[in-house]
Amino acid sequence: MSYAIVLTTMDFSSIRIISGSLKGRKIPTLQGQGIRPTSLRAREALFSILGPIISGACVADFFAGSGSIGLEALSRGARKAVFVEQHTVAGQTLKKTLSEFKLGSQSQVLIQDVALAMQNPYLVGWRPFDVLYIDPPYQFEGSLQLLTQVENADLLAKNGQMIYEHFSKRTPPPSIGHWTLTRTAKYGDTGLSFYRSQTHAETLVQSEYKS
Repeated sequence: MSYAIVLTTMDFSSIRIISGSLKGRKIPTLQGQGIRPTSLRAREALFSILGPIISGACVADFFAGSGSIGLEALSRGARKAVFVEQHTVAGQTLKKTLSEFKLGSQSQVLIQDVALAMQNPYLVGWRPFDVLYIDPPYQFEGSLQLLTQVENADLLAKNGQMIYEHFSKRTPPPSIGHWTLTRTAKYGDTGLSFYRSQTHAETLVQSEYKS
């Protein structure tokens, strides 16, 4: 099943990378219906929560838009990042940005539907991912079905984290297949829900209990 997102009025603007080797560099963003860059506050909180896991990580940024999450990760020391964005102009703009930042060898942009991208040899060949970020449009009604499909694709590393960005008033599922919700943080209209494999989540809980 494909997940087509319709875009209408669009406008170019920019946001900045927060920290790392590319701190302060501008990321062009294509804003419109269906493309909504993650807010500065939410991005700061996300990378504060992820902390040292980013260094050397393999990252996947689904519904990438401007690519701000994957680019921030690369700036902070991620080893490589795959971006999936079906909108042609947004995807081409992201490719150009990665080239300008000299990150071409550490990245891959797949300009296609997420469901199709999960079968793409480039993405399959780069798994498992330590960080898998999924940011569908807030009005998208097929999120749960999509998340289930992503979980079934076996893309996440054993100790990896999947982060689902959603409208803050939407209640995230407590589990998705073998993934368990470990925390949800809210920043204005943005909700960030963190998932890990059940086995790893249980190990973390037991470790915290013993300490």
